Order: sequence, then C-alpha cells, then structure tokens
Amino acid sequence: METGGGIVLCLIYGPKRVVKEAGIKKFIFLTAFFGLILGFCVLTGCNHDVAGNNTESTLVCFGDSLTAGYGATVPRKEDREKSFPAYLQNKINIPVINAGTSGFTTPWALTQVEKDVLSKNPLIVIIELGANDLRMGIDIKNTERKLQNIIDLIKDGKRKIYIAKFYTEAIAREMARVFNITDYDKQTELINQYDTMFNTLASSNNIELIEDIWNGVWGIHMSDQIHPNAAGYEIMADNIFKVLKPYLRENNLLNQGF
Repeated sequence: METGGGIVLCLIYGPKRVVKEAGIKKFIFLTAFFGLILGFCVLTGCNHDVAGNNTESTLVCFGDSLTAGYGATVPRKEDREKSFPAYLQNKINIPVINAGTSGFTTPWALTQVEKDVLSKNPLIVIIELGANDLRMGIDIKNTERKLQNIIDLIKDGKRKIYIAKFYTEAIAREMARVFNITDYDKQTELINQYDTMFNTLASSNNIELIEDIWNGVWGIHMSDQIHPNAAGYEIMADNIFKVLKPYLRENNLLNQGF
C-alpha cells in the first residue's frame, strides 16, 4: 500500500516534489525532537552549575584516623560506616567520600591528593590533618608548607574548601602529653604555633576554618585517649555540619529535613 502510494505521488507531482516534501517532514520532526530535549534539560537542570551537578560532584573528607573512623566500634580498627563522613552523608544529597588514612602526615597526604581527592570530582573538600605531624615532631613550618601545597592542588576557583583544627587548647595539651611532650611551656608554644598556622592558612586562602570538631566528644565518647567511639564520631559530624550548613543550604545540597 505504502509503495503504491509513493508511485501515485511520483506520477502526480513528480519525484523532485515528493523528495522535497519528505525532506521538509524530516526537518520538522528533528526540530520538534531536539526542542523536546532542550525543554527537558531546562526543566531538569542539565546545565553544570552547583545545584544541577549533584549527581556528578562529591564532598571529599581528606584526613587522618579521625576521618577514617579509627576506633569507632573496635579499638585500634577503622570503621568507615561509623566515621564522621558516614554521618555527614545522612544530611547531604551528594556523595560523601571518606578519604581518611590512619597515620596520615601532611607530607604523606600531599602525595595522595590526586588519587584520594581530585579523582573524586570534589565540589567540597574538608581537610583534617596535622595531629600526626605533632605526634612525629615534624617541624610546624614544614607542616604549614605541606598544607599550603595540598590547598594549592585542590583549589580551582570553584571548590569550597574547609580546613579543620584537630584540637582545642585543652585537647592539644592532652594530646601533647600522650605524645610525650610534657613541658607546659613547650605545649603552649606549640599550641600558639598551630593556632597561627591554621588561622593564616584559612585567611590567606579564603577558606573556612572549622574551629572545634571535639565539642561534646572529648573525654565523653572516646574509644581511646585520642579517638572517639561511634557516638563521638556522630557528634563530631554534627559539629562539622554546623559550619558547612550555610553553604549546603545556599546550593541546595541538603537532604530533606536538614
């Protein structure tokens, strides 16, 4: 039937007109098809801005044993499912990547930025490092240089970067004692140096400083002298979330209810 109709049309109108009309119909069809795709993109956010890129972007937590969830459920073992990044995931609608490694110093962490952070397409990065530098007696000027190098690698003009202090004054003194730094004046000197370092890094790089991750945790919800248990990591996540929340809300990155 269709073949016969085509022969009739050719006989009546001539082959050139039939081909021309078929081309017009094809053009109209393709125009309508691509118009529908464009409309769908406008409605669903196919562009690559912050809010429309949720399925591709991540929040990467880059740190040491406090990030890895060390001691959360079993002493001296990591449990990433009970780490502060895992608890943050409950509140945030983009993937939260736990890039924590127990024992990480800043020199070691610097060698892992490409693999652990940049390869994860981060929109947001939380840097939590420094405790093992203190433990190992790494010169604080070297720690500051390495942290600056890490920040330089991560910064691209668009990423939101946070840097978290691993201590408060009281906690730093207790950590120092655990690390066999018992002289009070030496402890005070180190605390002042670390305070200056974190404040300088935050202000000079225009990144946000998370001042106290330990509020409600230290000495209460602990698995050992310097690591939280699962309940402590959940509270630690809440402390961090309070600092992140304004940015997350502004960019529609919060789960419903938060």
